[in-house]
Amino acid sequence: MENIDIHSDFFSYRNQLIEKYGDFYAEQSDLFFERAVFLAEKGVPLSAIRDAKFAYSLSQYQPENYRIIYLIGFLCQIHLDNNLIREAKAYCELGFKLLDKNDPDYDKDYKSFSELLDMIKGDEWKSSLN
Repeated sequence: MENIDIHSDFFSYRNQLIEKYGDFYAEQSDLFFERAVFLAEKGVPLSAIRDAKFAYSLSQYQPENYRIIYLIGFLCQIHLDNNLIREAKAYCELGFKLLDKNDPDYDKDYKSFSELLDMIKGDEWKSSLN
């Protein structure tokens, strides 16, 4: 691969990928996220989850992660909607960790994740049945 040192440490390698291909990964991540939303709306939640997880993987290599919080919120909600409570809780916790207090949407995003967490806490007893 031209201009990418495959022998460098992980963080350097990742940064090289982001610099060279980040826009491509961002575009692909967006496409898979859009497809996940479409599949969820069509009533195919497990396929939606698969595509959303793939979008999340791709998003790790995009130059800006501002969209990631919405993808994490979607993953949290769709897992919650399908009684996958442990997974929903993990995505909710990740969402809280990724919130940026300097972001203009911080208060709105914090409120959204707090509401999701309240629903998760109300449904956690279900995960003990599995």
